[in-house]
Amino acid sequence: MSGPGATRTRPLPATRGDDVDNRTVRTREAGEGTSVVYITGYLNSLLGEEVAQVVHEVLDTGRPRVVLNFEGTRLINSIGISFIIGIVERMTERDGTLAFCSLNRINQELFRLTGVSRHIRAFDSEEEALAFFARSS
Repeated sequence: MSGPGATRTRPLPATRGDDVDNRTVRTREAGEGTSVVYITGYLNSLLGEEVAQVVHEVLDTGRPRVVLNFEGTRLINSIGISFIIGIVERMTERDGTLAFCSLNRINQELFRLTGVSRHIRAFDSEEEALAFFARSS
């Protein structure tokens, strides 16, 4: 990533039974120290690993505020949840701030039931999440 608003898309290899044409992780710089990570597809082990790697790379570039945008994520399985928990832990270790946005009702309930929602801030839209970061910086 270089420059404000720069994006990077990572298509993932196809696996049996997944939405193979619609699984990507894309990042965008969204202001000083803030990145948005767009997750598209079924969040399972393959996509979860890629999301975790991208978030770690974002943190390594000195961008401590991350928004995970779930607009393109219909379902998350248990392994996908474990990767999200790992991201929450990594953000805490690095004194980062993590926000989720654009969660559908199923995924909202999943994060509530697993306790993940107690450790993050969730917003209805990306704009709301970015406004929160703008106010808190």
